Amino acid sequence: MDAAERRSLEAQIAVGLASFLTPFLYGALSVAMPTIGRAFSFSAREMAMVMMVHLLFSTSCMLPVGRASDFIGRKGLFMAGSVLFSVSSLTAGLADSAGVLLFARALQGVGDALTFGVSGAILVTIVPPERTGRAIGFNLSFIFAGLALGPLAGGALTSWLSWRVIFYLSAAAGVAAFALIFRSYQEVRPQRSQTVGYADTALFIPAMLGLILGLSVQPSWWGAALSAAAGVLLWRFVKFQEGHANPMVDVGYIRRNPAFALANVASVLGYAAAFSTSFLLSLFLQSVQGMAPHDAGYLLLVQPTVQALASPLAGRLSDMAHPARVSAVGLVVLGAGLLMLTGNGSDTTTLWIVGVQVVLGLGFSLFVSPNFNAIMSSVDPAHKGMASGFMSTMRGMGMCLSLSVTGLLLALVLGEAHTGQTGPEALPALKSCFIIFGLSALAAAAVSWRAARQTR
Repeated sequence: MDAAERRSLEAQIAVGLASFLTPFLYGALSVAMPTIGRAFSFSAREMAMVMMVHLLFSTSCMLPVGRASDFIGRKGLFMAGSVLFSVSSLTAGLADSAGVLLFARALQGVGDALTFGVSGAILVTIVPPERTGRAIGFNLSFIFAGLALGPLAGGALTSWLSWRVIFYLSAAAGVAAFALIFRSYQEVRPQRSQTVGYADTALFIPAMLGLILGLSVQPSWWGAALSAAAGVLLWRFVKFQEGHANPMVDVGYIRRNPAFALANVASVLGYAAAFSTSFLLSLFLQSVQGMAPHDAGYLLLVQPTVQALASPLAGRLSDMAHPARVSAVGLVVLGAGLLMLTGNGSDTTTLWIVGVQVVLGLGFSLFVSPNFNAIMSSVDPAHKGMASGFMSTMRGMGMCLSLSVTGLLLALVLGEAHTGQTGPEALPALKSCFIIFGLSALAAAAVSWRAARQTR
């Protein structure tokens, strides 16, 4: 391996570490949260907010970060994000009050946006075009490894050491990502002196925060009002972009590039279909079938393990065939797996759950990295940063939509009951979620297939 290949590999590992940390933390904190809740006397809503506040700020900030990187470069933003993530993780680990912990989680979201918002643009500039899919698949293996290891590590660290160690290890990984990208990534600075205007950010971030927060607290009147107000702000943002000489989102470029626009629509629908699957299966296994939490956790390792193993292959397939078509095939498989889950009942066997998870894992793998490749390969170099940030924002919107639909259906069926206290009566809500998400995946497949036909 020559020096250039070594630097490329180190930069890919740095981006991989940043990609690993968010799913790892979500998985680890989902197991540790009852212990953290007792430590700070959290209510159920406050515990949910500790999980949600990171997603709120990361999704809201990714697009401004991605677009800014087109003008000021990506390396500095990635390093700043790594530092902020590490400092905020250390702060969370040392937190002695609920306010400090929530503030640290919000800063983690901003740090995550700084790294995730430019990671796609970094990846496509450190490898040759014919190896883009392979690099994306390699990166997604880190994400799925985080999904698989998070619950196991969170349970072990919380039981044997302390939940605070989860944050300390995350801080150390952030430092490692900073060191690797500093040493390996040699960036050609953009030859553009403009910067994204403050007015763009002043409209976009409050609009996204309001929209995501409004969706997350449904069903409620104030949540609906907040979402409506956010919609007005987003409309004003789009109109402002159309007349802007240096827009955060080049609306005209997106309109002229239907392949990019459609691939992002497929991303929203696909992530909306897939993101809540693990939670829904966990609820089914524990509430309907009466399985112990640790046994359910072991069983739920099947899907992320399949995803981690299959993602590099999916990335290579997207280099060999049109990535949007590969993504469409994956979405059909994902939709089929979700619809298979509508037949679940109290007598469903463990072998059936394992088999369906294999189908879901293969489908999601064939969707994610090819969709990533389709989005990033459909834009010119001057718009790579915007595309990376826009893609990350759409992915976050899909995740939030998935959680919102799940919460709404559970609330309508179960009322105010805590999910940990429900039983077989949760089954109708779970089946409704699987039907809606299965149809969402199939709709995303149709959109992705159409995106392939729009390639110029």
